[in-house]
Amino acid sequence: MSKSKTKAFKDESELLLKNGQILTLDPCLSRAEALMIRGGRIAYVGTEQDAFSKCHGTPEVIDLQGKTVIPGFVESHMHPSILATTLLDVNCAYPEVKSVKDIVKNVAERIKTTNKQGWVRGWGYDDSKLKEHRHPTRWDLDTVSPDTPVYVRRTCAHMGVANSEALRLSGITRNTPDPEGGRIHRDSATGEPTGLLMDRAQDLLAIPPYTSEEVERGFMLALGQLSGWGITTVHDMLVDSAAFRVYQKLAENHKLPVRVRLWLEGVTFGSRDAGLIPHALGLGLKSGYGNDIIKVMGMKFILDGSIGGRSAAVAEGYVGGTKDKGILYVGKDELVPLVTECVKKGLRVSIHAIGERAIELAIDSMEDVTRQVPIDTVRRMRNRIDHCVLPTEDHLRRIKDLGLVVESSISFIYALGDSWVSNLGYPRACRTFPGRTTIDMGIPLAGNSDSPVCDGNPFLGIYAAVMRKTACGQSFGDSEAITVDEALRAYTTVGAYAGCEEDLYGSITCGKAADLAVLSENPMAVPPEHLKDIGVEMTFMNGVKVYAR
Repeated sequence: MSKSKTKAFKDESELLLKNGQILTLDPCLSRAEALMIRGGRIAYVGTEQDAFSKCHGTPEVIDLQGKTVIPGFVESHMHPSILATTLLDVNCAYPEVKSVKDIVKNVAERIKTTNKQGWVRGWGYDDSKLKEHRHPTRWDLDTVSPDTPVYVRRTCAHMGVANSEALRLSGITRNTPDPEGGRIHRDSATGEPTGLLMDRAQDLLAIPPYTSEEVERGFMLALGQLSGWGITTVHDMLVDSAAFRVYQKLAENHKLPVRVRLWLEGVTFGSRDAGLIPHALGLGLKSGYGNDIIKVMGMKFILDGSIGGRSAAVAEGYVGGTKDKGILYVGKDELVPLVTECVKKGLRVSIHAIGERAIELAIDSMEDVTRQVPIDTVRRMRNRIDHCVLPTEDHLRRIKDLGLVVESSISFIYALGDSWVSNLGYPRACRTFPGRTTIDMGIPLAGNSDSPVCDGNPFLGIYAAVMRKTACGQSFGDSEAITVDEALRAYTTVGAYAGCEEDLYGSITCGKAADLAVLSENPMAVPPEHLKDIGVEMTFMNGVKVYAR
């Protein structure tokens, strides 16, 4: 892989890409064979002959040899700052890890190289894909870590498992009450904590933070992965003050190979404080502050958990004879004043809502905002509902009226869909992510992976949107499937629209930034079943090659 610093637009160097299949996603010129870049901007798109004639000097020339070029992907909902630390953790993700025994083995290996007082962290297990079809327990981990504190997080990040030493150091016992917005899972026979901590209960852990050196090393690993997936703009959806400082340092040193859009930490997992909201509003911070490379987008709220962890706030009980309908982390009385204040002060809001009850609360809150803020102002801001997994048609009608953007984590179907059938039942699983209905109603739908919850490769999400199949091949039906063209736009042009930046990037259009991905195959020409196998050959940001296979 090759990386280099991004160049300013005043640079007049020229780069010509020829002999390619260029999918512009621009309605005025859908396809071309060549494009010319000058000073980081797209200066010409069209025929090869005309491209040469538009050059001011002698350009650098890349022969695409028939390969396909598309706009760089816009990852509208991701967590690079979380991915950064998971890359430092013990790998517990499928398919490398297929059983509880594998998790325990990997933890044992890491303990050998961990300081005696240090904690061992793991990331990424999915109980639905483990051989035992269950979460690991404290007692599983204790077999190799009687004296070392261990904490292993599930792939959704909404829960994880601590061993006995970690529970002891954190003061978590059978008498510890469940915190608001969280649960301590307990053995049904003895009442003892099994080690599984759900949502806000994770805050009870006395786990030390990563050092600044570890965080910065993880950031560079994570951002390098994005370029390899053809991603040129990423929305980091949960930025705390520590991550903000790292991003700022990397930007100052010209080390960002992607455009970074920051959504600051607001009310999350039922927290009793308002996160960074008072600080941001106190400074007078507004959406759009920053530059082309790094920019503040708005404030993030989290209303419920995950379907895989059975903590998403659904309308009906989960499968298995339980009446449990998940967790709503925050009430309307607490949410509305904070959301309203952000919108009034020009700070966009993005609300995580997966289950029907959470989506209802998110929409209710935005409708209440319009009692104090003109509806046209609210619509112009392009506020968002993140994930939006189980909306009803009534929800979608109200979403459209409010001018909200649906940030669809459609990769969930491919990566997590099999566990959803177990937790929701097949009919409800087929109702998830109603892409066809959403687009037909004229609602902007942007695609994303929520990485590291899922693999960050956009083509897995594109495949899921078109085929509606899980990784094991189970179909969720085709009534809500969208076309390949619509799926590509969800990860490019609509992603740019969702950031209010469609004039800067999102299509291969003269005057826009030369953010490009060169693909191994043409997604419009391959059989749809093959979409997930398409690779990225090169990635350009501002006309600079930041990745080459």
